[in-house]
Amino acid sequence: MSCACDLESVREIVRGRPMARIPGAPEWVRGIMNLRGTLLTVVDLSVRLGGSPDGMPRVVMVVEGAGKRFGLGVESVQGVAELAEGSLESLDAQRSAGGVVGGLAHLAESEGGTAQWCEVEAIAREALAI
Repeated sequence: MSCACDLESVREIVRGRPMARIPGAPEWVRGIMNLRGTLLTVVDLSVRLGGSPDGMPRVVMVVEGAGKRFGLGVESVQGVAELAEGSLESLDAQRSAGGVVGGLAHLAESEGGTAQWCEVEAIAREALAI
């Protein structure tokens, strides 16, 4: 499964690190990671969108949404692509995973094809409300 998000939300990309679990947090909130003395909550997008919780994320994208910094745990980062006007397909509420997926981004095949457009603001509100 490929995901995309607004580049303006991304602050940096780092390798996954050991994390401390948060008692009572859902499985998709993987834990707290220490990044240069700052504790970040890390959300595993694959698990949040229905995937298996096997293994820890290999890469963490440090993002900012809803005024908070947190980590999006992902398997890998493919690159940066420009989204052409009209290439974002809206989804109905049933397919939006509670508002976390804002649509389908139709990219060129060389840029990964179709990706789920993830709403960083919605993920922040959901994950950091815990």
